[in-house]
Amino acid sequence: MVFKIVKPLDWGIIFTALVLVITSFYFAYSGSNSPAMVNIKSGNDEWLFPIDAEETLAFSGPLGETVINISDGKARFISSPCMNQTCVASGAVQIPGQWAACLPNRIMLFIGEGDIKIESNVDAVSR
Repeated sequence: MVFKIVKPLDWGIIFTALVLVITSFYFAYSGSNSPAMVNIKSGNDEWLFPIDAEETLAFSGPLGETVINISDGKARFISSPCMNQTCVASGAVQIPGQWAACLPNRIMLFIGEGDIKIESNVDAVSR
């Protein structure tokens, strides 16, 4: 009974919408071939590491030394001289687009694909 109400043009619209949805999902969820990279920015300096590196690194900021660990395809803050330790509590980042930052010590950790760099223009600084 329902099929008698739907006209041929309606089927064309339904088919077109279905093709658009499937195509959108394909482009949105098909991963790129470039490996994920860990970008770390401290002041005017910036470092780039592959996500599969096994590193424990120390970076200096205005408050002191912040330690970042890259292992098992994840990157996370291990310790920082900031008061609230929000960056340490934020946990690991591993998916391109994820980030974590120690704002008081002005150190940012960003996961990007390939050669993506962190923007150098700062809108505001937290103290």
